[in-house]
Amino acid sequence: MRTLNLIHLANHKSTNIGNGALTIGTENVLAEDLPCAVNFTPEPWDDYTFGFRKFDANFVRRVNDSDGLLIGAAVALNARDYLVHAGMRFDLPVELWSQITKPIVFYGISYRVWPCQKYCHLDKFRTAMEHILRHPKIIFSVRNDGTKGWLESLLGYESDRILTVPDPAIYVETATGNVYPELVGNKINAILSLNNEDEVYRFGGWPREQAWRWLGGIVNERKLIQLWKRLPGWDHKRSLFLRQLARGLEIIAKEHDLNLILCPHYFDDYEMMSQFIKSCPLRMPHQDIVSTGLLKASEARYFYGRYANVDVALSMRVHSMSPAIGVGTPMIALTSQPRMTEFLDDIGLEEFGLDIFDRNLADKLVERFNHCITNRDSIRDRLNTVRSGLRRDTREFNQKVQELLLP
Repeated sequence: MRTLNLIHLANHKSTNIGNGALTIGTENVLAEDLPCAVNFTPEPWDDYTFGFRKFDANFVRRVNDSDGLLIGAAVALNARDYLVHAGMRFDLPVELWSQITKPIVFYGISYRVWPCQKYCHLDKFRTAMEHILRHPKIIFSVRNDGTKGWLESLLGYESDRILTVPDPAIYVETATGNVYPELVGNKINAILSLNNEDEVYRFGGWPREQAWRWLGGIVNERKLIQLWKRLPGWDHKRSLFLRQLARGLEIIAKEHDLNLILCPHYFDDYEMMSQFIKSCPLRMPHQDIVSTGLLKASEARYFYGRYANVDVALSMRVHSMSPAIGVGTPMIALTSQPRMTEFLDDIGLEEFGLDIFDRNLADKLVERFNHCITNRDSIRDRLNTVRSGLRRDTREFNQKVQELLLP
């Protein structure tokens, strides 16, 4: 039987564990759906981000020596000023695009651009997208988190060549038989994943948007961020959220025998974890709260095995939310960005979202948490039904991938 050799450009070396869920999920579903054996050759996107490798003629040569290039699900559209060739993380110079002779599949990439944030090198990005969308050997797909609508708005036109595919982290594979010492068998175990990435954008609110609207064309982004963080009280919305979160969890801890597991997905989260602890009554960190360590993307199977063994996931991160759905763990999505709400709306789980800036956050959190505990079995059944429907959608998309790779 023929083996299909694909170069898989993904965040293989990342210390953001969500990248592991995306990588594993993508490879799992393609290996299941394609009618032949598949060999995935890891190409670490991280090395290109940090300048250890370049998208150059040698890269093109390696692609042409394979059966195709798989550009794995990741945040690839993020408006960074150093992406000077194509305006996205697949920063291939325009003169090299035509030299690639093998098929290319963009598999469920996503965006992380905030309101009023400047998209750097937009002209280069539009040129790259024109090439991608007219090329017969390229499939371009984005995740079902609102990326398609956002992208078409940025480009100024709609295209039926911009496809949507379910977030592959839904299909993360979890390890079995591992011991997780932070889980306590006779307690209600709840994971809390906080998210402190892009803190100025996430918590700056409308004043930040107004400042960027007026100054974004005059002052560069790094300087704007530095200046904003000097303003007293710029992070008031974060402080308010953490106080509400702590109050809600204090009530929950009194009603249930709670074991709360702080679960960082990346280094940014530690600062917010520390701030959360300071917002809690002293008893909670002494008796009810523990923490896990940080693992690299390659350890995602072990990491998400923990999610499969808890009672509830409190998910401020995208890739706490979608893997929890995938493993059938009752979940409350603590939403702070459209990518999360768009995803929940798309899959019919919008009531699982809870806006972190809701004035009644604490009371609603208690209500949702109690609902998760009381209705665990029915919630798991519903999540499994949603996962099955998404898997059908993914299988249909993978048929298009098969037709491209195996004509």
